[in-house]
Amino acid sequence: MHFCPVYIYVIVLFKTIFALAGDGRNEITVGAIFYENEKEIELSFDQAFREVNNLKFAELRFVTIKRYMPTNDSFLLQQITCELISNGVAAIFGPSSKAASDIVAQIANTTGIPHIEYDLKLEATRQEHLNHQMSVNVAPTLSVLSRAYFEIIKINYEWRTFTLIYETPEGLARLQDLMNIHALNSDYVKLRNLADYAGDYRVLWKEADETFHEHRIILDCEPGTLKELLKISVDFKLQGPFRNWFLTHLDTHSSGLKDIYNEDFKANITSVRLKIVDPNPFERKKTRISRVDQILGNQTMLPILIYDAVVLFANSARNIIAAMQPYHPPNRHCGSPSPWMLGPFIVNEMKTISEDDVEPHFKTENMKLDENGQRTQFNLEIYKPTVNEPLMVWTPDNGIKRRHISLDLGDSGSTQDFSVQRKVYTVVTHYEEPYFMMKEDHENFRGREKFEGYAVDLISKLSELLEFDYEFMIVNGNGKYNPETKQWDGIIRKLIDHHAQIGVCDLTITQLRRSVVDFTVPFMQLGISILHYKSPPEPKNQFAFLEPFAVEVWIYMIFAQLVMTLAFVFIARLSYREWLPPNPAIQDPDELENIWNVNNSTWLMVGSIMQQGCDILPRGPHMRILTGMWWFFALMMLSTYTANLAAFLTSNKWQSSIKNLQGLIEQDEVKYGSMRGGSTSLFFSESNETDYQRAWNQMKDFNPSAFTTTNKEGVARVRKEKGSYAFLMETTSLTYNIERNCDLTQIGEQIGEKHYGLAVPLGADYRTNLSVSILQLSEKGELYKMKNKWWKNHNVTCDTFHEVDGDELSIIELGGVFLVLAGGVLTGVILGIFEFLWNLQHVAVEERVTPWQALKAELSFALKFWVPKKPLRISSSSDKSSSRRSSGSRQKSRSKTAS
Repeated sequence: MHFCPVYIYVIVLFKTIFALAGDGRNEITVGAIFYENEKEIELSFDQAFREVNNLKFAELRFVTIKRYMPTNDSFLLQQITCELISNGVAAIFGPSSKAASDIVAQIANTTGIPHIEYDLKLEATRQEHLNHQMSVNVAPTLSVLSRAYFEIIKINYEWRTFTLIYETPEGLARLQDLMNIHALNSDYVKLRNLADYAGDYRVLWKEADETFHEHRIILDCEPGTLKELLKISVDFKLQGPFRNWFLTHLDTHSSGLKDIYNEDFKANITSVRLKIVDPNPFERKKTRISRVDQILGNQTMLPILIYDAVVLFANSARNIIAAMQPYHPPNRHCGSPSPWMLGPFIVNEMKTISEDDVEPHFKTENMKLDENGQRTQFNLEIYKPTVNEPLMVWTPDNGIKRRHISLDLGDSGSTQDFSVQRKVYTVVTHYEEPYFMMKEDHENFRGREKFEGYAVDLISKLSELLEFDYEFMIVNGNGKYNPETKQWDGIIRKLIDHHAQIGVCDLTITQLRRSVVDFTVPFMQLGISILHYKSPPEPKNQFAFLEPFAVEVWIYMIFAQLVMTLAFVFIARLSYREWLPPNPAIQDPDELENIWNVNNSTWLMVGSIMQQGCDILPRGPHMRILTGMWWFFALMMLSTYTANLAAFLTSNKWQSSIKNLQGLIEQDEVKYGSMRGGSTSLFFSESNETDYQRAWNQMKDFNPSAFTTTNKEGVARVRKEKGSYAFLMETTSLTYNIERNCDLTQIGEQIGEKHYGLAVPLGADYRTNLSVSILQLSEKGELYKMKNKWWKNHNVTCDTFHEVDGDELSIIELGGVFLVLAGGVLTGVILGIFEFLWNLQHVAVEERVTPWQALKAELSFALKFWVPKKPLRISSSSDKSSSRRSSGSRQKSRSKTAS
């Protein structure tokens, strides 16, 4: 027991000897300048040199001298720097970016002492680089950091509109590339300085919500300010679903957002930080966590960077001093005319050393400096600061890649992420058949169940695939652009203002709309066509054979035939050539006979008109001339009638005089137009095609205006004006209206090609998922089924008219001919019956029988069709002789009556 104190004394003695002798190691003095509130940075600085000294490499041992700055005083900073140099320091660390002067860099450049910085600073100019040749900075350069933010926002997030909010000039420098996305176009990128709202941050968030309708905010502020800003933004619903925040400060994770994070924060908040080296999962864990271990484990930027700065300098100094023995310590005078010889070599080694050759290893990944001593190589980790969830990694060479999550994530996943909960989308639309309509019995339903249509079914299918809820917002119209106010209305307006997340209806994808909203892949393809009135075929006239001639022509023909008959009789009585003997066998008759009485003349006139001629002809030249002229007249009238009849009977088939857009342009009877401000009118107004430009100019010049406010109004106008107005509209709506209105028809082929798509706000991250789901519905045939369901109307049946072509006439149109035939036959039969009854009186008298007996005898004989010869006497009450006498006397009396 009495040997223990002696044993302890011996051990302490040997430690003291080794410590004083340094085991023969060169002692390197290093200086550091800290501000009074940078305790964590100082602890990391000490820990780094403690680990370096424990390695005992290259016979070097580092001794630190630390000085503290109470305030930002350039004169005091100069005194402290010169004091450190007089103490023979081989390097000076700091101060941080709180220093407003670069006096340390200039003194180090003069004395040849390496100057190591570890904080973000505005980049030096070309002249300043000449005065900072001994300075290196292990913090990322702002230009590369700005490029990283640009790639994250523009390429990965695909944000095109956002608001930039910054607090410091360094923060603004980190955002410089983002400001060039749209050259600070106020419609896309809004820039705000927190200093302008220092009195009340509520004014800033009210402007962002009510004026900008902003859903994407890029915020660069110190971690100490962040909690207060985000907490106030909750009152303006800026932390609601579909809101996106990107926090650019590299120490956002240390701002304590978890302390205020709750279910009110449903926004998607992401940030970036320096990517630290992934820990070795097989490394032995420390059983006792010191204060320095906690600081480095929190990944706070400045303590980690000063640790890397110490490792970088220590390894570079080891390499240079080992290669240039013996060691020459630096000069101990601030104004020495000759700089330290080893200083430039150490600085150059710091710029070229590989991260694989340092020990201990750097805390951050991808440590590399350029020729100016600036760190241009570093990796950034994109993560969710609210739940400490790593998402992606950005590297200068490879851009953005998804983060491979390691097994050691600290407290990642211990906090519930409210931003990934099931969302409720507001779907904006408007009433338009068949896309969005109210059910007939909508009083029996509530909420979205009151509506039906193609758009309703489409959103329902998408919600099932993507597992989201939705509610409808109804507006007036798809969205028209007012060039005077430069404002949109309708669906597009609501999406721009972020009052809705999805817009659906007959919404055409156009370049102008794509400048303010994004579209999914098309769910329907269409074009433009002409809607016109379909006049029903006129009722067919059974006396259509009379219509080739006007009524007065028929009257004149009858009158001409009457006059010609009388003229023929009169001229024939004047002509001696027409008076002939009654019996040609008598050479010298006592009297002459003229065959051209009224009956024969009428028969000749009618036979000529009917192209049948007559069995008797005129003999005198003047009579023949008169007959020839009548025949010429009859030929011309009959030929004209035949030609007109063929054309007239086939003209009852409905045929529009307008076949296509060209025919519509070249006529002046039918006015035509489109919906004002819609995609159809935009197509014609912006087209370079000659016909389309002519059509547009004509539409603008029509008075009254040919434009309508809605498609429904255009359809109603077509039906009302019954052929004097045509409406240019999209083929989908046109087909729907034709299916349900028998008096409408499509003229011409489809014009152009257009597409319907779902509209979302610019840069919406759910657009891709919607597009993929639409493609899935298309591949499964669901889109075709839905279109067939809402376009094909199975409840309306249009009357079908049998339309004939030029080689076919219906019985209706030729029915009058049959009626005339029937009328003529009936007239002949009636006259025959009267003549038969009149003849019975003569038979009864001459054959001395009763009229009844005569009727039975004559009628009985008439019905015997097989008897070809008729006896002179058919009554049974008279003998044969009397029959002959009576028959002869009847014939004589009939001859007298006929003459």
